[in-house]
Amino acid sequence: MRIVVCPVENAEPLLYFSTDTNMRPEKIIGFYRTRFQIEFGIRDAKQFTGLQSQQTRDRERLDFAFNLSFTALNVCKEVIRKDYPDLSVAQFKRLMFESYLASTIISTCGKSPHLKIIQKINHRLAQLAA
Repeated sequence: MRIVVCPVENAEPLLYFSTDTNMRPEKIIGFYRTRFQIEFGIRDAKQFTGLQSQQTRDRERLDFAFNLSFTALNVCKEVIRKDYPDLSVAQFKRLMFESYLASTIISTCGKSPHLKIIQKINHRLAQLAA
């Protein structure tokens, strides 16, 4: 068994294990990082994009639903990366919901939401979400 020890500043060192004794330490760490990214992606898809909400048992429909869930998560993360880098996925989801709610309230009052007003509301909501 191969053990890779990674020192962490002000914390216990991280230990990574591999049964391939010939594997380079960088590759072992890379595999662990990839694995954690996959696990975080699945966790986020379950929490924020309805990965576990399907009621069908049809294989094609499940495949479509899973792909849609992960696509929505990736689009969400890309928008966050570009436009709202200080927000988490949960904060961004709340921001989008609140923006939609504000637009709905304004339009329900018989007013056509003006783009500048919506932008101001979105900006303020983003400040509150951060």
